[in-house]
Amino acid sequence: MKPAGHIVASCAVSVFVWWYFRSSACALVSFLSGVLIDADHLIDYFADHPFPAHPKKIYNACRDIKCRKLYLFLHSYELIFLLWVLIWALSLSDIWKAFAIGLTQHVMLDQTTNPIIKTGYFLTVRIMKRFDKKSLIKIRSAPDGSS
Repeated sequence: MKPAGHIVASCAVSVFVWWYFRSSACALVSFLSGVLIDADHLIDYFADHPFPAHPKKIYNACRDIKCRKLYLFLHSYELIFLLWVLIWALSLSDIWKAFAIGLTQHVMLDQTTNPIIKTGYFLTVRIMKRFDKKSLIKIRSAPDGSS
């Protein structure tokens, strides 16, 4: 999903978070975690491209998946699951719940809108595939049925 889509989705989810928790701080944390999780794309970019780089070049390279490796450490179902378990086990505050909500909605939206294989948002799968973009991206077929 493009950043604008994540901003809109995070706004909508954050309105719900504000309503549920009655907390502007929770709404803000949910919004920020739902948008800023994409900072992990910088690791993918700088692993393949020179530093420093113009923000537009970074955006275009990440949008068009012009990186050989897809690390995306924060885009991980395992990390999100662990976070939810810790929230439950340690009775963490509503701020932590809002943080987890933002991360969760972001990854779920990415799962449904990005051309990553079904299991590609599991960090363990990316590790087993050595973070290789070619083994993590779905091949899109051409309109005439050819690939």
